Amino acid sequence: MNKDIINSFSLVGNIAKVNEIKEMSNGNKFRYFTIAQNNKYKTKSGEQKDEALFFDIKIYENKFKEFESILNVGQYVHILGKINIFKDEENKINYSLIGTNGRSLNREKYISDEIFDYDWLNEGDDREMDNVI
Repeated sequence: MNKDIINSFSLVGNIAKVNEIKEMSNGNKFRYFTIAQNNKYKTKSGEQKDEALFFDIKIYENKFKEFESILNVGQYVHILGKINIFKDEENKINYSLIGTNGRSLNREKYISDEIFDYDWLNEGDDREMDNVI
């Protein structure tokens, strides 16, 4: 398995918020934006629920130009990135989502076959994937 994809994510949703650019003490710049997704599920009693889930995604200055065209509130997007896992001062495990690639999606084509085609995960991997769970 490709080690580069172990801590990765792929999200599809609408941009709900775009924060201002901030600067760290070392001079590096970053910004956060929020992706909203609808989460539909049934309760144990069979009641249909619909709730919004929000994911904060961080991008660094070297990715600003790549994300510039899609960072508009309401834009329907597909975001790829890595999950950064770290411990805080209290030794609790935290994570942050770091955006590395993004693209705008056509709203009318609600579920794109291309989004769910995970063959790109196996690029360069010649092993047979039939028996992988």
